[in-house]
Amino acid sequence: MEFKRWKNLGEIVPDYIEEFCNLYNEREEVLKEIEEFAKETKTPILLPSSAALLRLLVGIEKPKRILEIGTGIGYSTLNMFFASPKSKIVTVDSNRKRMEVAKSFFEKVGAPVKTVLSDGIEFLRELICREETFDFIFVDSVKSEYPFFNFKLQAVLSPEGVAVFDNVLFRGYVAGRRYDKRYERSINLLKFFFESIKDYPNSEKFLIPVGDGLLILKFCV
Repeated sequence: MEFKRWKNLGEIVPDYIEEFCNLYNEREEVLKEIEEFAKETKTPILLPSSAALLRLLVGIEKPKRILEIGTGIGYSTLNMFFASPKSKIVTVDSNRKRMEVAKSFFEKVGAPVKTVLSDGIEFLRELICREETFDFIFVDSVKSEYPFFNFKLQAVLSPEGVAVFDNVLFRGYVAGRRYDKRYERSINLLKFFFESIKDYPNSEKFLIPVGDGLLILKFCV
């Protein structure tokens, strides 16, 4: 089965709505270039509707420091950069080939993004040891790993910080859409993730059905 994702279309929002919205969500030429590259190479990127919301959030928050877990080919990274060019962005990914592609796009627009080739969870451990904190954290990683990010993310998120997770509805499977048995482990782990965040102290949670599902956590002092 070829998923709509390869056409930069979501699995939970009708095609015609995604395509119509994309006509009005203006974006820089380099982002359109990345979208075309992703289609041609069948590389997953943040879906345009999710990118628009992520960009809005970063533009409103204007965080001093941003951490991205899951660089991919740099699409979400550059959306955050264009939303807040003065923010310092650190992005981490374990896929060397994709990271090199992302760096080429960063260089094309002169985006001073710090790239780290590492496993996301391992890098979080390093950040905790160094007592580094970030005002905004975006996670677009392997869905089954999300439960394991919980407390580590809280440890590196500054007071009143925002954390955003992508792909949390997983094509609608988490919400009840029929799915193949091979996805059961990932779906159960995502459901466990949802249950665990209910008990996050001093936080607001927003689950938004755009793209493949965005979960936004806003922490309060």
